[in-house]
Amino acid sequence: MSLVVETTSLNLVLMSGKLRLHILKDISMRMQAGEVVSVVGPSGSGKTSLLMVLAGLERADSGTVAVAGRDITSLGEDELAVFRRRHLGILFQSFHLIPSMTALGNVALALEIAEPGRTFGDIEAEAEAALVEVGLGDRLGHLPSALSGGEQQRVGLARAMVTSPPLILADEPTGNLDQDTGARVIEMLFGIARQKGTAILLITHDQDIAVRADRRLTMNHGVLTEEREQATA
Repeated sequence: MSLVVETTSLNLVLMSGKLRLHILKDISMRMQAGEVVSVVGPSGSGKTSLLMVLAGLERADSGTVAVAGRDITSLGEDELAVFRRRHLGILFQSFHLIPSMTALGNVALALEIAEPGRTFGDIEAEAEAALVEVGLGDRLGHLPSALSGGEQQRVGLARAMVTSPPLILADEPTGNLDQDTGARVIEMLFGIARQKGTAILLITHDQDIAVRADRRLTMNHGVLTEEREQATA
């Protein structure tokens, strides 16, 4: 398998007034193509900060981050934005869909931004295929307000995967969903990893989800440790 993520000695320090907060402490980790890695830990332990650094949305104070063979710590803001569009999918807890755009429009926009040279017909066809893949072929023309929470999250999943990124970062993707709907979204995430070879970093508070990952990591006070090497399901 090819290496998708590699971090070396990541440190992130933030200031809260005069208080110096060491958010991430010497984090070194790797992720391979097609691997699902879960990250668990108490609120405020640094899980989301790790995701933000991997996405290039937060800059570490020291250390390096390589995604798909590219050292993103050396990139400027414009270069980071272009890199994210083409190489990262991000799935949020709160969906973050554009309310004035249909399900198809939300997914097509991500592809249009990532690959501006493509024709609209091609983009729309690929966006539709992604929505069909997550079971929303009959919801293409619906606005987010006309979709359930689970349907909105599946639009978010289609948007995250439509560019075929090597890495998807999922931050509590089931946090706003009921148990059955959340389970369906998780099944789709695992399916993407297995079928497309996408590496998935999954932040979750749900231990039942976490133990299904290929590896389970625990974040505590900014320190990342590995708890298990292989899932049992």
